[in-house]
Amino acid sequence: MAKSHLQSKPRTLIDRLITELELTVIVSLGYASAMVIVKYGVKLIQDGLYDHPLLAFTSLIFLPHGIRILAAFLVGARSIMPLTIGALLSNFLGLDNGIYPLWSIIPGVVCGYLAFKVFELLGVEFKPGLGSARQWRGLVLVSFVAALINGLGIVLILVLSGLDEVEVLPRLFGYVIGDTVGAFVLLWGMMRLGRLYRLKIDAQG
Repeated sequence: MAKSHLQSKPRTLIDRLITELELTVIVSLGYASAMVIVKYGVKLIQDGLYDHPLLAFTSLIFLPHGIRILAAFLVGARSIMPLTIGALLSNFLGLDNGIYPLWSIIPGVVCGYLAFKVFELLGVEFKPGLGSARQWRGLVLVSFVAALINGLGIVLILVLSGLDEVEVLPRLFGYVIGDTVGAFVLLWGMMRLGRLYRLKIDAQG
């Protein structure tokens, strides 16, 4: 019995490593894929419709923020490393235009986790799982708080990097709007896909 117990420990460790690897691949590739859609889809349409200097630094539908929220919602602090890898991959591929210092990715990869912690301190609990995905309206509110955290973090980093406050502060509005709308669009899309899938399963049953 003792020998069997000792043998189960390495197996458990391997299973956990595989799970974390799968999580890392899914989240990081999901983040990078969302960046591709923004850069080669949303941003091109946005610039074609309204080419304003302020919008040169942000997308008004920033879908990767939805990936941040979903990842933090489902796995909490474990989302930080996969999101970091996704952000670094996006930077390496030039999907973020390389206009910010590399350490400006920090607010983005932690903002979702911190936003859920804020609500947890306020006594509002979000339980991960398929059933709790119906709380998407609450998740949009979390997305807004996370967008504020991310926007303020980026602005602080840019100011510390030497940019003028007057130049940087107006961008905060764009960051918050883009992140919040992007998360709403992605979450809404996920809810619709989930509903269509359930209807298909019910029809087959």
